Formats: sequence, structure tokens, C-alpha cells
Amino acid sequence: MASDTRTTTVVARGDGGSRWRGRVAAVGREALGSLVALALSVIALRHVVATARVALLWYDGDSVLLPLVRRSMDLGQPFEWAMSPALFFFPELPVYLLCSVVTATPQQALALNGILVLLAVYALVRAAANELMPAARRSARIAVSAVALGFVTLLVLTESSATATSLELASLLLTTTYYYGAVLAMLGTAVLVLRAVRTGRASVPVLVVLGLLAACTTASNPLYVPWSAAPVVVTLVVLAVARRLPWRPVLLLAGTVTAGSVVGYLLRIPLRPFVSLDPSTYVQPSKAGETLGFFAALTDDRAGTAAGDAGLLLLFVGVLLAAGGTVWAWRVRTSGTVLVAAALPLVTVVAVSVGVVAAGSETPRYLEPIVTAPLLALVAVAELARTAVRATRVHRPRRGIRLAFALAAAGVLLAGFATAPSTARAVTTARYDPAACLDRWADGRQVTGVGQFWTVRPLAAYSSPNVRLLQVRDTFQTYPWLVDLAAYRDARPTFVVIGTRDLWTTAVEDSLGRPATITHCTGFDVYDYAGTTGAAVLQRDVVDSAEAIRRERGF
Repeated sequence: MASDTRTTTVVARGDGGSRWRGRVAAVGREALGSLVALALSVIALRHVVATARVALLWYDGDSVLLPLVRRSMDLGQPFEWAMSPALFFFPELPVYLLCSVVTATPQQALALNGILVLLAVYALVRAAANELMPAARRSARIAVSAVALGFVTLLVLTESSATATSLELASLLLTTTYYYGAVLAMLGTAVLVLRAVRTGRASVPVLVVLGLLAACTTASNPLYVPWSAAPVVVTLVVLAVARRLPWRPVLLLAGTVTAGSVVGYLLRIPLRPFVSLDPSTYVQPSKAGETLGFFAALTDDRAGTAAGDAGLLLLFVGVLLAAGGTVWAWRVRTSGTVLVAAALPLVTVVAVSVGVVAAGSETPRYLEPIVTAPLLALVAVAELARTAVRATRVHRPRRGIRLAFALAAAGVLLAGFATAPSTARAVTTARYDPAACLDRWADGRQVTGVGQFWTVRPLAAYSSPNVRLLQVRDTFQTYPWLVDLAAYRDARPTFVVIGTRDLWTTAVEDSLGRPATITHCTGFDVYDYAGTTGAAVLQRDVVDSAEAIRRERGF
């Protein structure tokens, strides 16, 4: 008996040690995958910072929204923001505020935010891999997830212009105001749906999280509905009709996504004071033909360089993965999970592409899902390939594949480590020189001025706290678009910032008279009206129009 007891004890200890080593190995592999993802994120950020694309990341009129929100909060101004149909309340604003707490400048906070978004893409694809490849090795699931983020990084490396009005879509993920929240919600929704399909039942926790995600995202950004909710419902219902999925979980999932989206729209009713335009104003079906021509011209323009050709080719590969993966999964009658993961990106790409044209919208960023949705198809195709290889009992080539992945990971890590110091230096030393010129002119005085959207917003975000800038139209009426209307309360503007690319229907001097002084800075001039009758005209037109807008909105 004693001998049996000792044997049992030894075996138990051996099992415990084996489990401990297994956990350590698992943590090590996950840490390595995360390091590769971080390296890829740094490489993508470095490219954006080193090219003209940096203007879109740091100094674009839209991109500086969240730094302006943080600045307004630091000044103690009431929260009376006039946003666009996208409110950026979830998750963009809280994420940026956290980034700004641990960084010293808006450039650093925006860069950190961009890194976190790419890491979130990796994490969500990694979660999808767990659902799609449950029988695969952990290392295989990690490798496929890293390849997916590598695909996004390659796309970023083909993009270098300073404009958002192009087919350079992948680098928009690094910005804070080009809808990365809806993109992450789209991937998160897909993961939850795949979880329910894999287990064969829609559990209460999955349904609750799915409903909350749909409600919060829709309340913040209604693009969630055409980007995620509608494609999910269509995909699930079609596969259920084709008898490839059971009806019960399909109805529960589709009903939850629909109900969550409806609740999100209802939540937008009390948030209406913050919305500057109703989303329906963006829908103009009569312009569908013009929109088709517009995107054809953008495609031609993108194909004008080798990098642009590579970017278009990668986008085509993504669509091909979705289409080919769907056909493959359908023909081999694979698991419902893999079929959904292949078909959902295809439905999403078709719905978004057709929807943008049908809506008559000449806004390329609405096509952003064509970059990220195919990542799910990539994982699905990887699982289809893995099962096909295992079915042939061909195991020897697997060692070659492992070696190739190991070499690729090592190369990515080396590239990431090599670019990290220069990236960190570029981010920490970044300064906006036009704002420095404005600060020198102010010379520490508490001054308030006005200007047009594209010129004044980066100056407002990066100038010293003693310099305040208000956004106006060319008529000097308040322009209520992505601004805090509380900043206009009792304001006393005394100068006008005139950008070299501003359009004024009436010359500023014809409206306000001759300024006391004119100061020239790179990209703009400062017309100082302090002590002149022009200052009184400014205060009357700007402040009174802002007060009327606040009353109209109910602030």
C-alpha cells in the first residue's frame, strides 16, 4: 500500500509540474506573439511619422478633435460640444484621455493611441483564431493572428499622402477620429458571433456583451449598423436558410444585434444636442453615378505609383480571401464557424462598397471595413488549409513552415527594435512650428482669436494655454462643427488668423477694417484688431451667433 501511495504522489507531482511548464510555455508564446504585434505596430507608426501622412495623424483639422476636448477639459469649460454624427464617446474619448494622462504632448498621446488600436486589432483577431482553430496548436493560432496584423502593416507601408480623401485606408486606423471604434466593434461583434456558432448556443454572457457592444457603439457612431450589425444579420439568416446553421442561435444573435442597435439609436435622442448633422443628410442616392466616377478616379490616382499598385493588390487579395474562402468552406462543408468567418467579410465588403455608392457618398473612409473585415477570412482560410493538409497526412512540410514563421517573426522583431528608438525620438520631439510662431506673437498675453476650420484647429490644439482660438465661417459666424460652444461664452476675440489656403468671400479688411498690425507666420497671417473697431465687430458677430446656436441646441 505504501508503495502505491508513493507512486501516486510522484505521478501527481509529475502532472502538476507538466501543467506548470505548459502554462509557462503558453504565456511565453503569447508574449512572443504580442511582441511581434507591438513590433509591427511600431513599424506602421514609424512609416506614418516619417512621411507626409503624419499631417493626418497629428495636424489634420479632424484629427485634433480629441486633443481639443482634453484642452477644453483642462480649461474647465462646460461640455457643450457640437460633434458630427459620430460622437466619439465610445471608445475613442476615454481611450485618448487615458493616453493623454501618461504622455506629455498631444502628439505623444495620439501616437500611443494609434499603437493601442493596432494591438487591439491583433487581440481581436487572436480571439477569433481561438474560435476558428480550436484544434490547432497555440503557436499556429498566434502565427495566423500576427500574419493578419502584418497584412494591415504592409498596407500602411504603401500609404504616404497627407489627405484623408484617398484610398489609403489602413493608416486611418492609427488616427483617433476616422472611426477606429466602429472597426474594433465590428471585429468584436464577429468574435462573439463566432463564439456562439462554435459552441452551438448563444449563452447569456455572449448575448449581454453583444447587446451592450451594439448599443454603445451605435449610440456613439451609427456606422456600426451598416458596417457590422446589418452584415451579421444577413450572413446568419442566409446561412440558416441554407441549413448550414441552426435557427435558434441565429435568431438569438440576430435579434440581440438588432435590439442593441435600436437601443443605440434611442440613446442618441438625449445626445442630440451634441450632434451637428443627422446621418440621413449623408445619403444622396441621386449622386450614385457621380460617386462611382469619383471612386474610379481615386483608384486611377492610387494606381499611379508602385506603392499604390501594391496597396490595391493587397486590398484585392483581402477580397479574394473572403470570396475564395467562402466558396471553399461551402464546398467542403466545413464547420459553421469557419463558414461564417469566411462569408461575413464577403458580405461586409459587398454591403459597404455597394452602400457607399448607392448613398452617393464621396467619402473614402467609409470603405475602411474592406481593410479589416478580410482579416477574419484570412484566419478562416488558414484553418481550411490546415485541415486540408492534415487530411492528406502530410506532416513533414510542417517543420519548414515553422522555420519560415520563426524567421519571419525574428525579422519583424529586429525591424521593430531597430525602428523603435527613431520612432520614439520623432514622437517625443515633435513640435508644431506654426503654433510656436503664434505663441511668440502672443508673448504670454491672454488673447482670443478666430479663424477658419482647417487653419485654426491645429493651432488651437498646439498653442499655449494663454492663446485661445475660435472656429468661424468666412462671415465670422460661429461654425458649430467639432467645437466646444462653451468656449464662445463671453469671449473677446481681438485677432484673426488667415491661412494661405482659406477662402473668404469678402476680404477680412472689408469686413473688419484695417488691422492694427499684421504678423506673418508660415502658412498664415495674424491680423491684430486689438484697440480697433474691428474687435467690437468680431465680438458681436462671433459671440452672438454662438449664443443663438447654444440656445437652439438646448445648452
